[in-house]
Amino acid sequence: MSEFVFKQFTVIQQNSAMKIGTDSVLLGCLAQVEDAKNILDIGSGTGLLALMCAQRSDAVIDAVEIDAQAAAEAQFNFKSSKWSNRLHTHHQSLQNFTFNCQKLYDVVICNPPYYVKDSNFSIDDKQRSIARHSVDLPLNELVNNVVRLLHNSGSFWLILPTHEAQIFTNYAIQSGLFLKQQIELYPKANKPANRFVQQWIKQPDELSKSNFIIYELNGEPTSAYKKIAQAFYIGKQFQL
Repeated sequence: MSEFVFKQFTVIQQNSAMKIGTDSVLLGCLAQVEDAKNILDIGSGTGLLALMCAQRSDAVIDAVEIDAQAAAEAQFNFKSSKWSNRLHTHHQSLQNFTFNCQKLYDVVICNPPYYVKDSNFSIDDKQRSIARHSVDLPLNELVNNVVRLLHNSGSFWLILPTHEAQIFTNYAIQSGLFLKQQIELYPKANKPANRFVQQWIKQPDELSKSNFIIYELNGEPTSAYKKIAQAFYIGKQFQL
C-alpha cells in the first residue's frame, strides 16, 4: 500500500491520481490558516492540504473532490487521523458543491489543475489527466466559485506555475478579488521562480511580495523550507 508518513498523520495514496508533491506541502505550510473557523479545500485529492490545515488550526474543514477514488482515499485518511471529527469529504464537483452550500469560509485553499486541455502537455493515464488538466475546473470557474464561497473577511490561497498565475490574476481581478500576498517560489537560488503562492481577499489592501528558495544548490532543503516544514516531515533532513 502506497503511503506517506508525516509526524502527526499518514496519507494513503494508492488509488489517487495525484501523489503528494512539494507544491501541496509548500502551500499547506505557507497559507495562513491558524485563526480560521471554517476551511474549504478545493480538489482535495488524498486530503493532504485538509490534514495539514487540521494540524495547524482548530477549524472545521470541508474537502471537495470530484474523483471517486481520490475522495474515498481522502475519507479514509481523514477517519484515520486524530482530527476526524473536523474533516468532511464531499465527492462532487466544485460547481455542485457551491450550488448547495449554505455557509461561507474563512479560508479557501486549492492546489488547482492548471494544464489547458488540448495543450502540448499530455498524460496517458486518464485519471491523472483529469486531475492535472483544467477541463473540469477552468481557472475562471474556480474564481467564480471562490467568490461565492469566501467570507467577506476571508482569504483564498492557491499555488500555480508563474504563467498560469498570471492568467488567474486577470480572472481574479475581473471578479473583484484583491491580491494580498504573492510568494515567488524558486526551486534553487540559481533557477528562476517557477511557482507563485497567492493570497486573495475581497477587500483592497496593501500587496506584500516575497521570495522563497526551496532547495540549496546541493539539493538539501533550505533553512527556510526546514523551518516551515519541520512540523510535518519526519527525518533529519528537515531538522534545523
